Amino acid sequence: MISEIRHSTVSVSNLAATRQFYENVFDYVVHAEEVVSGSAFQQLWSLPDKMAGEVVVMGPRDADSGLLRLVQFNSPGKLYWGDYSSMNDYGHYALNVRVPKIHAAIADICENGGRSKSEPTHWTVTPTLSAWDSISYDPDNIMLDVFELETAPGSVLSDYDGRPSSLQTVAVHSSDACRSACFYAALGYRPLYNKLLENMESFFHFPSGTAMHNINMMMPAKPGIGRLEIAQYVGWPGRSQQDQAVPPALGILGISLETDDLDSTEILLRSIGTRPAGKRVETGIPGLGNITARSYYGPDEERLEFFQRF
Repeated sequence: MISEIRHSTVSVSNLAATRQFYENVFDYVVHAEEVVSGSAFQQLWSLPDKMAGEVVVMGPRDADSGLLRLVQFNSPGKLYWGDYSSMNDYGHYALNVRVPKIHAAIADICENGGRSKSEPTHWTVTPTLSAWDSISYDPDNIMLDVFELETAPGSVLSDYDGRPSSLQTVAVHSSDACRSACFYAALGYRPLYNKLLENMESFFHFPSGTAMHNINMMMPAKPGIGRLEIAQYVGWPGRSQQDQAVPPALGILGISLETDDLDSTEILLRSIGTRPAGKRVETGIPGLGNITARSYYGPDEERLEFFQRF
């Protein structure tokens, strides 16, 4: 069995400042911290030789999934998404957090070193789910999709404790949303919703004729956190970010999924044509303890770290 997203590895330029940002804005706490380096992380993260990273794992106090794995490397890097002018490129691009009050959250983001791109927009997602959604950025200009949900009885997301959430989703731009959804379905994910948004070019500032195919994938046992949001800009092809999304570049470098049987998971991944990103390793990692792990590339060469505890 494979889990929802346990950790999202995010490279930052100033760990102390970013840690304070997530503490102040989302009330996140530190779950673990450590310095990592060496051959295991060269395989898992494509960490260059002799490079080290200071890691802080953060999230809500009692959370064990949808956690932020913030890393500051001992060599400077630039945001691999640049100024987001190539929004159609492929790979992990945004962290999505549910908040109780959207306007208060945006104010907190701006007061703590981040910035806001847009005022909240109301979307009807499904008959039992709508959202006030907005785009903001953390101090490193890493994109944050911060939203307030309105749920009706029967919604799988109606169970909410009223606090800022763990990462509800990590968003990935895809060249083919249906292909990506089939890949993650093979891992056990199921669609929460599947929508094609057309005639929205002026709102999204898309080229004429572009549509957005959006598929939100969840693990049925934990639909509220650790989901994957697949977005395809139909009619506006992009490029892989595989070579850019590696240390010490800033941004979302990958996601981490737990398995109770790594051998079987590797057999599954090979059977669906998944390409490994490095060798299998045994190591200790902050917040997880001792693990056996291996990284693979997803359908659009996004990095996926599969691990088993021992």
